[in-house]
Amino acid sequence: MLFRMNGRLCFIFLLGIACLSLGTVGAVDPPAFDAAKQIDKLVSRYAEYGYINGSVLVAKHGTVIYSRGIGEADIQSHTPNTPRTKFGIASLTKQFAAVLVLQQVAEGKIKLDANLSGYLPWYRKDTGTRITIEQLLHHTAGLPPDFDLPDFSDSEAASRHSEPQEFAEKSCQPALVSDPGTKWNYSNCGYVLLGLVLEQATGESFAQLLQERLLNPLGMKDSGMDRNDLVQHGGATGYKRYAGPRYTLGPYIDRSHIYSAGAMYSTVEDLFRWNQAFSEGGAIPKEIREQVFKPGLNTWAYGWFVSTIPVGTPGEGQIMAEMRGDMPGNYFSWILRYPEQDAVIIVLRNGYGSTERLEENLQAILFGAQPRMPSRNLKDLAALAWWIPEEWFLSHKLPGSFLLGILLALILMGLRRRKTAQRS
Repeated sequence: MLFRMNGRLCFIFLLGIACLSLGTVGAVDPPAFDAAKQIDKLVSRYAEYGYINGSVLVAKHGTVIYSRGIGEADIQSHTPNTPRTKFGIASLTKQFAAVLVLQQVAEGKIKLDANLSGYLPWYRKDTGTRITIEQLLHHTAGLPPDFDLPDFSDSEAASRHSEPQEFAEKSCQPALVSDPGTKWNYSNCGYVLLGLVLEQATGESFAQLLQERLLNPLGMKDSGMDRNDLVQHGGATGYKRYAGPRYTLGPYIDRSHIYSAGAMYSTVEDLFRWNQAFSEGGAIPKEIREQVFKPGLNTWAYGWFVSTIPVGTPGEGQIMAEMRGDMPGNYFSWILRYPEQDAVIIVLRNGYGSTERLEENLQAILFGAQPRMPSRNLKDLAALAWWIPEEWFLSHKLPGSFLLGILLALILMGLRRRKTAQRS
């Protein structure tokens, strides 16, 4: 009887060892719930230190494994961010503009090798007859780089209202800085011009085309064009982050002239639907899906940078398609797509000015590597060391005034003693 009992115990013991071994092997490629736990621990640390105000979504094999809003969409009313909060996505708009152009190419209304002047007769002929639609899509039209021009920054010039064609006529007809097709220069103006080409070729506004051809078919109900009224329609307010952290209202930027280059808003959930359209098809035909991710000069494809992950980085050698959207002082967005992993990371922020490599750490977790947990910023600590007593004094005016009076008296006494000692 004793022998048989020991035999059972041995069997249970050996079975336990086997289970532990299997668990160890499985940890190399952590299951979704383990990845979600790691991601939540990471994001919670970023939230604790005030490094992110926005929303995060991570998905793999078509399934969302992590989705969370962090901080506040409106600090004054304490409205929390959620996965359905609408943010300005800035240059992620270019992905949608590119697909709309390729749809019209497939239907014969636009030709990639046609010149710009053929669609926009008002455009200057000496350059418009040399620039093709495909070159505008690929940022190789010879237009000067304009990402840091006042019209696309947080300056006073960016706040002035201009309708798209009015703005393009004034600001998007510069002399070329290179022969079309030879060099790559990031051009917001190029994508403003593409929006106007779409309207000319179809007879519909860019906003209508976007809604009818992409947003409605994909079920992206919380996305659209920001007509300078996103906050009024429940979208997140844009803030600029300062040390502490403290947030101030972001500068007003007129979205009208940014147009098809960067005036869209969306949510992490809707951008997940956008990502899935490239994996599953439906509203976006296979030939367009394949074309979108073919990189040209400077790894730029059609609204995405497509490259391989560098050596020494988690996932090295695998393909990564990414795009960032930057609305200075207001919003920052980043979508990273890993086709070989069938995975995507989407981060939208309304706290501008904090880049502590959250997206890189999320990528590490996706590829089974350990993320680098952030530490507190020295500037934040210094600001807190000043603001905590400052806030105490402001909220306790009577005792604060008394203590301040004592402090000033002590300083004056010290100065008098010092003068007396110098005279003697």
